[in-house]
Amino acid sequence: MSIDTILKNLATFIRERLPQTSERLLRSVQEHSSGYASIPPAELRPALERSVTTICTLFGDNDNGPISEWAPQIGKRRAEMGLSLDDMMVVVTKIREFCWQELTEFGSDRLAIGDVRRFEDAISEFSRLLLLGYSQAMIALQQELRDQAEQIAAQQQTIRELSTPILPLYEGILILPLVGAIDSFRASQIMERLLTAITERQADIVILDITGVPVIDTAVANYLLQTARAAQLIGAQVILVGIGAEIAQTIVQLGVELRGIQIGANLQAGIELALRQQGFAIR
Repeated sequence: MSIDTILKNLATFIRERLPQTSERLLRSVQEHSSGYASIPPAELRPALERSVTTICTLFGDNDNGPISEWAPQIGKRRAEMGLSLDDMMVVVTKIREFCWQELTEFGSDRLAIGDVRRFEDAISEFSRLLLLGYSQAMIALQQELRDQAEQIAAQQQTIRELSTPILPLYEGILILPLVGAIDSFRASQIMERLLTAITERQADIVILDITGVPVIDTAVANYLLQTARAAQLIGAQVILVGIGAEIAQTIVQLGVELRGIQIGANLQAGIELALRQQGFAIR
């Protein structure tokens, strides 16, 4: 009997037995893989049967079309389902074990060395294409996640910039209205943007308006002081406005020292003070 005939008979043998034997393969895969265990048997069993069938088509009919289409496709699908590489290695191992068990049932002594090599090559080709589809899909998913992360970071940066506008009031005068909570990251950004604006616009006075800051604690107070002192170091005077009654009480209780910083009751008072220092007045 020719090699092709023997392998065709083996392929037919495996295919005809699949309706009964695929349950064994299904149980084996789900028992050894938590990822595959989460797939409903009614969905997983046909996929496993098709995988074995494409292997049979390759070594039995020397047709690589079905395996080239199916193996990368199912690998991609498993990646999109969130299965791990360990899960994929389990299914590769169990399909190989299943096929060799079927070969034993068929009668391994009926195959020559060349038959066995072609049989194993078909299983290896399925495994290669399955893992190739899986890895390509994972790379694509990771790139998509990176793109999303970059997009989110850009949006957050835009939001932070919008929440920290630096407004030129008059030549040499800038206003920085602060709104919302201030944490260490935002405080660092505020200082960086303010110092850059002072340098670029050659500002002499900066009005810090904290009317929209809901809470002042030691950390926030220190952030404000550090920002003010950094501005003073590059030649800009700082006027702090918008200190409400509760925040004033908190600053006193915390013992925060505001020496070197001019205080205005509100933004209007701060603007008038800044203009007066520049030799102007509102009339």
